[in-house]
Amino acid sequence: MSPHDAFADAVILAAGNSTRMEGSDKLLMQVGELPLIAWAVGAAAKAETVRRIIVVSHPNRSEALAEEAWIRQFQATVVVGGRRRQDSVAAGVDAADGEVVLIHDGARPLATPALFDTVAEAARRHGAAVPVVAVPESMRRVVDGRIVGVLDRTDLYRSQTPHGAQRRLLLHVYARQDPRGAETFIDETALVQSAGLPVFTVTGEPANLKVTLPGDEQLAFALLEARARAADIP
Repeated sequence: MSPHDAFADAVILAAGNSTRMEGSDKLLMQVGELPLIAWAVGAAAKAETVRRIIVVSHPNRSEALAEEAWIRQFQATVVVGGRRRQDSVAAGVDAADGEVVLIHDGARPLATPALFDTVAEAARRHGAAVPVVAVPESMRRVVDGRIVGVLDRTDLYRSQTPHGAQRRLLLHVYARQDPRGAETFIDETALVQSAGLPVFTVTGEPANLKVTLPGDEQLAFALLEARARAADIP
C-alpha cells in the first residue's frame, strides 16, 4: 500500500492525568531516549493504512508537546483534549478527516503497526472494530477481600486499542448521542453500541499492554528495549 492509498487517521490520546501512577506522568517516562507516548505515535506512523497522526494532549502540556522534535518528525497534529476520555476522542475526531479513525491510548506503546492496519481494514469493512485477547486466567469476583464467586471465562476477552471506526459512523453516533454531554461512556466502543450499531473484533496482541499502575512501566520498558535491540541486529 502506498502513502496515497492510506485512509485512516490515528488519534493518540494523551490528555489524562496519570492519577494511578502515584504522581508520575507515565506518558513522559523516557525509554530509549524517547518518551513513552512517542513509541505509540511511532507505531501508528509506520502503519501502511495511516495517513495522519493526531495527538490529543492535556491543556497544560499541549504547547510544549507541539514543539517536541519527535512530534515534528512524525508530522503529528496536536489538539487539546477534555476532562473525560470521550471528550478527548471527540476532539480528535473533529480534527480528523480520514475515512477511518483509529483511537489509541498513548499509554500503550507496544501496539505494532500491523495491529493498526488490521483494525483499520476491519473498521473500513464493518464500520467499527476493536482488538481483543482472550482472558487466560481463571476469574474470581472479590468483595471486601473475600472471593464471592467464580466467573466463566469462556466468552471473556480483554479489549485493547486502537479502536477503529468509520468517521462518518462516528459522526452519525455523535448526532444521536453528544459525546460532550452529561452521560459518560467507558470508551467509544460503548458509545457506538449505545446507538444500536455492532462492533466487530480482531485478534489483539498479548504484548499490547497499557501502562496504568506503578510497575507496569518496567515490563513495557523491557519489551521496548528488547525490540530496539532486535531492530539493530543485521
